[in-house]
Amino acid sequence: MIYRVGLLHFWMVLLFFPWNVEAVPKVVVSIKPLHSLVSGVMQGVGEPNLLLEGNASVHVYSMRPSEVSMLQQAELFFWVGPQLETFLEKPLASLTNSMISVELIETKGLQIHRYEKKSFWISGGDERNFIDPHLWLDPWNAIRMVQRISQELTEVDPENARRYQENSKFLQQKLKRLDQHLEQDLGALKQKPFAVFHPAYTYLEKRFDLMRVGVVNIHPERPPGARHLAKLRRMMQQNGIECLFREPQFEPRLTDMLLQGTKVRSAVLDPLGAELDAGPELYFTLLRNLGKSFRQCLDS
Repeated sequence: MIYRVGLLHFWMVLLFFPWNVEAVPKVVVSIKPLHSLVSGVMQGVGEPNLLLEGNASVHVYSMRPSEVSMLQQAELFFWVGPQLETFLEKPLASLTNSMISVELIETKGLQIHRYEKKSFWISGGDERNFIDPHLWLDPWNAIRMVQRISQELTEVDPENARRYQENSKFLQQKLKRLDQHLEQDLGALKQKPFAVFHPAYTYLEKRFDLMRVGVVNIHPERPPGARHLAKLRRMMQQNGIECLFREPQFEPRLTDMLLQGTKVRSAVLDPLGAELDAGPELYFTLLRNLGKSFRQCLDS
């Protein structure tokens, strides 16, 4: 009797114990929009860890020991690249593990846009810093990245290759529908001039032919000077700017100063999903929210 009970217990353990847990790779993703895409590809297999929580700004971030430890334990790490997460270069170079680092900005087939030279994001000869790294704001770039994410996950975890591929196909179709939705949402706004807090929206502007004519803060790591603010105020008057967009990661003081005494409307654009819950749906909510903010502020 004891033997039978023991045997029954053994088979119950085999049946219900999640043996495949150890097989799931430890994946870390730098920012919420990318984490959302990776989460979508990994659905039904596991959940990736998110490095930057909350409304942290990638431009002025300083890593905590717990985050360095997270990278040290990771097998696979997805990030845009040093063009965006500059704070990661030294920590990644100092890691002693065999983690695979995937710079998604190197994905084949991406549309890569550069800042207008008159904006001078950074002075000096480092050409990579003239690239706008907010590449996820074009849904077609997201499609290419989903394909790359699926390939990278399949290489480190071939046992779940079929699930990754199925999720990738589903996500790509969903992203195409999102692109069509945004085209309808933003199509009537092509001749409406606006200004933004900092130049994070080149991909959205190029994809949907939006008319950005001014930038409040060219260098997000340091405040703009009085001369630049005076110039932007003149541009707002001369170009008939209808809306000035701010961001939740930054204090509204500068935009409030520019809006004083004008009829220019204001709204929030959140390129990182700072105030959204992380997960597979974040990317879609993020892009729809951006479209909604543009429409409500420019179409009033």
